[in-house]
Amino acid sequence: MDPMNQSREETKTDIATALLWELEKTPLKKMTIQQIAKRAGVSKQTFYNHFQDKEALVQYVYDTVIIPDFDEKRFPERFAPSYLRTLEAMKKHGEFMRQALLLEGQNDLKSYITTHCERFDVAYHTRMYGKKLPESLRLATIYHANASSAMTFSWILGGFSTPAVELVRLVCQMRATGMEQTLADLYKLDD
Repeated sequence: MDPMNQSREETKTDIATALLWELEKTPLKKMTIQQIAKRAGVSKQTFYNHFQDKEALVQYVYDTVIIPDFDEKRFPERFAPSYLRTLEAMKKHGEFMRQALLLEGQNDLKSYITTHCERFDVAYHTRMYGKKLPESLRLATIYHANASSAMTFSWILGGFSTPAVELVRLVCQMRATGMEQTLADLYKLDD
């Protein structure tokens, strides 16, 4: 990575870390850009050089801290172990996830997650299927992406009462239902 891009990524990481630290004393809904910038040791302008708004920062934290296995530039070999790591990160950063999911409005995290899951899953299934998905399989993929997102939201907002590994089993079992065998194998937790 060239030094300028590395410095830019380091600044973004510092701002993201500042948001997580600031969350310990200020609810996300009430947190200001000024507070985040001050905690990160950067100016407000530097914040805006890296993020459009607080919602963009929340999405960045989600992408880099919570779901790094689900980057659309690379795909996991198997869904279940990556999903388990994601749920464990969600639980570790549970207060961030809970508060971020409760924010409503333009570019809110719930909408972002749902859109990301649909887009990622269609691309992932297309890649694993090896050719264009038949329409029925594409629609089943979108259905399952939305259903598993909703289950994950309920799990987070319900206080993580179900063990993460059990939620992975339930979601993967649900996702494999109705899928062609080629894709159903992606959702096995155990070998």
